[in-house]
Amino acid sequence: MREKSRAVPLVIISVVVFLAIFAPIRLSSQTADAQTLKTLSGKELTVAEVDEFLNSQMNSLGLPGLSIAIINDAHVVYYRALGVTNVETREKVTEDTLFDVGSMSKTPFTLLVMKTVEQGTLSLDQPLYTYLPNPDIAYDDRYKLITARMVLSHTSGFPNWRFLNKDGKLDIKFTPGTQYLYSGEGFEYLADVVAHLKNIQKNGLQELFEKEVATPLGMQQAHYVWGDYVAKHQATGHVDGKVSKGWGMSVDKPDFGAAYSLQTEAMSYSKLMIAMIREKGMKKKTYDTMLKAQVKTPTDNVSYALGIMVKPSEFGNEYMHDGYNLNFSSAFMFNKDHRFGYVFFTNCNKGMEFNKKLEPFLTNGSR
Repeated sequence: MREKSRAVPLVIISVVVFLAIFAPIRLSSQTADAQTLKTLSGKELTVAEVDEFLNSQMNSLGLPGLSIAIINDAHVVYYRALGVTNVETREKVTEDTLFDVGSMSKTPFTLLVMKTVEQGTLSLDQPLYTYLPNPDIAYDDRYKLITARMVLSHTSGFPNWRFLNKDGKLDIKFTPGTQYLYSGEGFEYLADVVAHLKNIQKNGLQELFEKEVATPLGMQQAHYVWGDYVAKHQATGHVDGKVSKGWGMSVDKPDFGAAYSLQTEAMSYSKLMIAMIREKGMKKKTYDTMLKAQVKTPTDNVSYALGIMVKPSEFGNEYMHDGYNLNFSSAFMFNKDHRFGYVFFTNCNKGMEFNKKLEPFLTNGSR
């Protein structure tokens, strides 16, 4: 028997119209069925409270777009694609929108390296030059000390980027293995080594990454090598509220950049984090090696493991990384003991300020 139609109360229609006209950000993205989620400390937050917090932060900081996922019990319980891809065109961010994640490219690449180690193709502690000499630094014999472990823990002695040197040439700042110095150059050398060992061109690492890491872990969007798809779906970067180019590396070098070129979104990246929490895709021993602190960083109480930072807290070790290419910025954090985590990407230079607000909010509900 067909049910009689019911009149919709005028007050509901009014509220819907008001929200449609005046809502400052778009909240129509995939969410979990649960109406509440838990912070790292165990405090319950309603979905509405999280929505309101993000709305407030995006408005106060001027974030154009945002892709964010929150993990409870090693599952995504909250996911949003918010705002606009470009403040001029006002095109909406969707679940297919890609963000330039900058240095957060290093952690997924590290999983590929650790898979290669697990397969016996590469040793963490064998000098890389024995696999593939590096003619750009062959003039300094100290480079023959550099290993994959040193690269992944930023103790190789390489600068971040050679173009930051006055002469634009690659050099070594200290004896490899003795100090910490953040270096993208080391990751690019290691990527060359892995490609050589796999008998592929460097851009072939994209297909290898998909096969060994992305597909098994369920990362649907993970593009180190740019192409038409990325160009069509990538958000536009912004600096201080205006459309702007970043530092140019990803634009000028659209090839596989282990240290910087990944384009993805929060749901896809969360699958990587969940794999690390659950220790899936690799042996427990491999994850234990990857997540073990190797060297202290200049930041208080923060060490660098392999491709990821680690900081002890009252809740146990927190594993994290961030990314900053000036016009894009991002961060993630997860805690294995509590099976908790979050990741976000934004298409502007305000992500670090946002993270300073987001972390305490998702740790204990502080605002």
